[in-house]
Amino acid sequence: MRTEKYVYQLFYVTGLFFILISIFAQNLTIFFKPPVILALCLIYLVKVENRSALVLFTMLLILVSEVLSMKDFVGYFRVVNILLSLYYFLNIVLLWKSLKKIKIQFNKVFTIQLLIAMGLIVYVLISVARLILPSVIEDKVFLVILILFFTLFVCSCYYIYLNSKTVVSSSLMVAASCFLIVNILTALYKLYVFLEVFVVIANLLQVFGQFFLIKFFIEQHKLVPNRKDYF
Repeated sequence: MRTEKYVYQLFYVTGLFFILISIFAQNLTIFFKPPVILALCLIYLVKVENRSALVLFTMLLILVSEVLSMKDFVGYFRVVNILLSLYYFLNIVLLWKSLKKIKIQFNKVFTIQLLIAMGLIVYVLISVARLILPSVIEDKVFLVILILFFTLFVCSCYYIYLNSKTVVSSSLMVAASCFLIVNILTALYKLYVFLEVFVVIANLLQVFGQFFLIKFFIEQHKLVPNRKDYF
């Protein structure tokens, strides 16, 4: 219990420092994000008995992609897109266990809630992609692939949330929503219009999203299917 307390405290401290640096010294954020990811990995290692190396590998992927993004987003745009596409693909693989548990049913895939939510998300992502496309026209294929995998990831998260008891899956819903806003804001302030507030919000939600995703993977075994139909 004491070890668990310490690793959570480490996450709170490193996360707080990262956010403060985002506000007062954005050029130093590249040095303060790795400790946050490390703290999340330690939380996962301490809390989970049957650990998955794939979860830790995805954390390594997101760490490398974020460091490259902070260093030179445009210069490493293709590499960052490849790493993020792989990140979301592997997270879908990790979510497959939950999808099998609650069972994928076509009558629950094509529902009003899910169709409206995903329709709005796809519309926003396409709109943002059109805004930034002139800046990355040579790498548009990689951008499309990233949008595809990210959309599938968010769809998987929302499906699990809608078809399970929300005590556990609410963490997944929060993570997916945070990642959605982070990706949109990052694309806008890196390639379209720079606003410092976008950077702070994106970094804050980045930490929240990664924390709640790890929280879900820790509690994934507690997921309970919701047998009730919804509109």
